[in-house]
Amino acid sequence: MKAAVLRKIKDRLVFEEFPEPTISRDEVLVQTKAVGICGTDLHIIDGWGYTPALPHILGHEPAGIVAAVGEDVQGFKVGDRVVPNIFYACGRCFYCRAGRETLCSDLGGILGVLRHNGGFAEYFKIPGRQLFHLPDSISFEEGGVIADAVVCAVHAVLDRAEIKISELAMVVGVGGVGTSVLQVAKACGARVVAVDLHEEKLACAREFGAEEVFLSDDRNIRQKISKLTNDLGADAVFDCVGTQQTLGLGISCLRRGGRLVTVGYTQDRYPVDPREVTVNELEIRGSRSGGSRNTLQAIELVASRKVRPLLGSVMPLSEANEALERLRSANVVGRIVLSVS
Repeated sequence: MKAAVLRKIKDRLVFEEFPEPTISRDEVLVQTKAVGICGTDLHIIDGWGYTPALPHILGHEPAGIVAAVGEDVQGFKVGDRVVPNIFYACGRCFYCRAGRETLCSDLGGILGVLRHNGGFAEYFKIPGRQLFHLPDSISFEEGGVIADAVVCAVHAVLDRAEIKISELAMVVGVGGVGTSVLQVAKACGARVVAVDLHEEKLACAREFGAEEVFLSDDRNIRQKISKLTNDLGADAVFDCVGTQQTLGLGISCLRRGGRLVTVGYTQDRYPVDPREVTVNELEIRGSRSGGSRNTLQAIELVASRKVRPLLGSVMPLSEANEALERLRSANVVGRIVLSVS
């Protein structure tokens, strides 16, 4: 099969012929139709965050068509449209039994990230238990974005922030994940404001229902949030960037008892004032992708059009390196998706 392969850290992907996956009794072979790219792909290429064994095929946001089904797999047949949950959770440990598969004590890997080749190829394989039907009403390009960006948003908003009706949520960084967070929060009945470096992204945030938008270099964001909330502050802040600057901004905009949910991350380290956190009873919560239940919720939200994945552009798999460089520029509105077959 054709694949874009990472053979060396800090190097370009190599577009080459690669052995097609062979499935076991409990696995499904999927013909990749589309696959999104995100910051995690850049982290892997740059040699931090995750370090898979090389050679490795990236791509943790795929959607496609079932090409072959292992004999122990039920519920799927050749030709079905599908999208995976990317975490190879054991299903038995404390965290899995608590519904928090992404924290699995015996995690078997992450599709396209650790131990398992992903969707930057014509085919990928996945255990049947991690596969979900993709409705005909959802395009493969949108389906690919569901696998990570929308699932991340669902978990962050519903499980980690526990957003409630009429709360004010501030989303910092409105790229592919941030625009999904914005929409999921809106679907929960929250009021949402957005912060970003780029005017174009903020214009999209308005289209998706942001009540107010602020450029990140605006020194009066805290005061403007106070005005919107009768001097209280935001109930929840979603940091989809993860720098020292964005963390500081998020904490400063929270009301007493507010929740900061970190969704994105960089190599920055965060100096936090423990007195500010303690006296104001602030909550800082991490959020890592999402489990199987979140995948079902994400598919339902997109199928109902309560969430519309923001597609920036669709490029062929052969232009994977160019797509990654565009993402690295940070001035990309929406998710870049690779069309595979």
